[in-house]
Amino acid sequence: MSQLSQFSEGGFSDLISDVDNFIETNGMIEEVQDLLGTGSSGRSPIEELPEEEEFKPIPIECFGTADQPYTVPQFPPDQPQDLGTEEYSGPFNFEVLIIPSEQKTPWEYSSKLNKIFIGINLKFPVAFTLTHRPQNLNLYVRATPIFSQSQFFEEPVHRCVAHQHAQDPSNHGLPVHVFQHIIRCTNDMTQYFGDRNSGTRLNIVIPLGRPQTGSDVIKEFYHFVCKNSCPSGMNRKPIDVVFTLENEMGEVFGRRLLSVRICSCPKRDREKEEKDLEKNHPPQAKKRKLVGGSGDGGRREGGGGGDKKMHSVNFNIVGKENYLHILTVARDRMAAEIVNLETKNGPDQAYRKSYNEICSLIDKATTE
Repeated sequence: MSQLSQFSEGGFSDLISDVDNFIETNGMIEEVQDLLGTGSSGRSPIEELPEEEEFKPIPIECFGTADQPYTVPQFPPDQPQDLGTEEYSGPFNFEVLIIPSEQKTPWEYSSKLNKIFIGINLKFPVAFTLTHRPQNLNLYVRATPIFSQSQFFEEPVHRCVAHQHAQDPSNHGLPVHVFQHIIRCTNDMTQYFGDRNSGTRLNIVIPLGRPQTGSDVIKEFYHFVCKNSCPSGMNRKPIDVVFTLENEMGEVFGRRLLSVRICSCPKRDREKEEKDLEKNHPPQAKKRKLVGGSGDGGRREGGGGGDKKMHSVNFNIVGKENYLHILTVARDRMAAEIVNLETKNGPDQAYRKSYNEICSLIDKATTE
């Protein structure tokens, strides 16, 4: 029997009476020979295939252990990776501005103390500015409250028992894990991280959007939902809020600090602390003042007013850091004027021109 006739043994004869004749008539001899491994090459096509690799199970370490199971990394991270207290503008000249207002506000900002005094559950605007931001880089702003005094620095700042209660009006409609946080943001994309029970720092993270057309700042609204004086919470200890500019991996590209007092009488407390500062004359902290002004609740006495005339400044400054500091103060002042006029739909072309010129000087000085 020929090799081709082997096909008939499997029952093909029931369908085709003469398999050999069928294969030869249809010109299928070479194909069948190759299939049987008896072609001109003398090798089976199966032999030409690469050998099947030995199966190797995935190491159990990839799944973690019962005590420490593997978890998908959090983006952005739920904890600050580099929480410091030193001001750092970073590669994008990250700035945080407390937006002043000529109208009476329920909060007071002291430029002397770099501190905001505000009542509970009252929203206040914060403006963020950047320069040279890459188009393809997603950035976030993390706000982390910390205790100002070094002996309490490692303790997480959390709300008191009364304000954490589910029946507190500020907690209605919110997830339970948000109840612990003293600071909140109106941004719909706000993420709340940390847990006082596990000893991790409570912080909130928002994606940093892009400025609106014709604007150079990104404005967000924050508010506090517990007082410094609450006995089971901050317990009269002073606090700061650390604003850090980060990417999705938590790498810090900028850091700014703001001192905060949440109280019932913002104006009275601001005046008292400023008087105490004048009496004691302590060494000036290295904190950058967020806005210039008289310190009267963020309201400017005199200020730019209706004066839109351009004034040139031409004098020499000793030291590059001093030069950059003066430019930064001037830039922040112009940015504050722009934001203030935006809220009133007023003309801001003069301030915007000055702001852009100052930014160019800063860029030139930082690259030299």
